[in-house]
Amino acid sequence: MEKNVDLLEGAARYRETINKGIRYIVSEINPDGSMNPREKGAFAFYKIPWALVLAGRYEEAEKVIRRIVEDTMNEEGDLKTEKRQKFHLDYYTYENAWIALAAHLISLFDISFKAWSYIEKFQDPGSGGYCSKYPFRKGGHNLEDPLSSAWVSNAGLHLGKVKEALKAADFIQELWDRQPDEENNFYYYCYSDTGLVLERPENEPEDRFFRINTKEPENWYYILGAQIAFLSKLYLISGRAEHLNLARRVQEFGMRCHEDIFRTDSAGKFCYGNINLYRATGDKKYLDIACRCADYLSNDQKPEGYWMRGGKATASSTAEFCIWLMNVLYLGNNGSIPNVVKGAKPCSV
Repeated sequence: MEKNVDLLEGAARYRETINKGIRYIVSEINPDGSMNPREKGAFAFYKIPWALVLAGRYEEAEKVIRRIVEDTMNEEGDLKTEKRQKFHLDYYTYENAWIALAAHLISLFDISFKAWSYIEKFQDPGSGGYCSKYPFRKGGHNLEDPLSSAWVSNAGLHLGKVKEALKAADFIQELWDRQPDEENNFYYYCYSDTGLVLERPENEPEDRFFRINTKEPENWYYILGAQIAFLSKLYLISGRAEHLNLARRVQEFGMRCHEDIFRTDSAGKFCYGNINLYRATGDKKYLDIACRCADYLSNDQKPEGYWMRGGKATASSTAEFCIWLMNVLYLGNNGSIPNVVKGAKPCSV
């Protein structure tokens, strides 16, 4: 067997960070598949299985998935629980998509496709966008958004849901083309009947609940990262220039944002977006940006292997950040990427 040669600067550090993070996560899994602290409920740990799958910890991944499913999945395929809070209600399909993807990666198709059967109810058959809070209602005042649309479609690509993904990409394209002030703002609240929301809704406490501003700090940059990753992956299937161009457009908007995009938790999905854009283009500038984000994540890890949120150790954030680092480690260390991209062919869908 040939000796592994790291092509990526920082690869050894990322590998060590990942190993420490995965060890911490595994230490928090109970024999019945629940996670500590138990009182948070199984649903709170929806990010754990994907990290375990990528790390090759398949038995632990299945154990946690089955615990979540047993505790929360209903006959419709929804992961229903009273423990959902603000974000988990505002972007309802987001969490469900994590479980659908992780289950599918280890061939738990009875779970992944059942979960998708509920998720798919949120897609607007007209716009292609996915509704934020409730399943699509014909003739209703449906709130749709790019995070739900991109993240669900990111998982759906693994289940072969290409037609649905193409429609979601059309929605995201239309959303960007409607922006009235793209140099400074990205408005991401959109109603199916009235269009973009350009003023903060009364029920939202902060402006960042409906737009990302390039001059202000602490925006929700993960909304950008999710779109970049999805569109880059879709381009590898479709071969359509508009998908790659839009991924670049979203990325360029992110680069105009406040520099804390590289030093907050949102750096994670911006990292994921850029490493997938590197995968789609072979352009090293995207790899460098992904590594800049990855360096922040790696440096923010505690010696015990976890990351903190709200002043407490969190297995959920630890799992998420390990996922982004594993993507950087693999894609950034893959010297064949430019050759793969050159061979991309459009799909016939």
